[in-house]
Amino acid sequence: MIDRDFAIRVAQEDLDRTYSGRLAVSEAEEHELVWIVHYQTAEYLRTGDPDQLLGGNGPYLVDRLDGSLHRIGPVTALTGEWELDYRTRIRKMTVRTAVDDLHDEIRRTVAADGRIIAMRLLRQRVRPLTYAQAVEYVTTLQAGTAPPHLVDIATRVLVPVLDPVLRVETIHDAGSPSSEESAGG
Repeated sequence: MIDRDFAIRVAQEDLDRTYSGRLAVSEAEEHELVWIVHYQTAEYLRTGDPDQLLGGNGPYLVDRLDGSLHRIGPVTALTGEWELDYRTRIRKMTVRTAVDDLHDEIRRTVAADGRIIAMRLLRQRVRPLTYAQAVEYVTTLQAGTAPPHLVDIATRVLVPVLDPVLRVETIHDAGSPSSEESAGG
């Protein structure tokens, strides 16, 4: 488990490399997934002069399991929308989506009302599916799991694409600490 001091050190190393000592870590707050490391101008931290206050900066995220370093923008830092991207893309955690809910609804509909009604429901929710694809989807879903090529279509229709502004940017992965990066490249 990565501790607070390590998180601060990793973030400060990146700030020093990128901004040559002009920015410094101001605080680190614990989150279940990461350390959220905020930074500010060194001048503001030293003097408290509001003219030196840095605005519009998002914090660093230091993974609490592996120490990898990430950055998020100020909007997603305020809204918390970075968490879903972090869980799914960075940590590879399974998160329920609208497609999972659709699968549950189709299974219930097949059990209660039959396959034809379930296929109609599927085609209403995922309009690009042809009748033949709906038949294949419902049949294979009944037998276990839906076919990946059709799940991809449902995902494109039902799961909104994450706005790039809200994405988590990886600065370096675990095992490639910033000091090794600067020495090696």
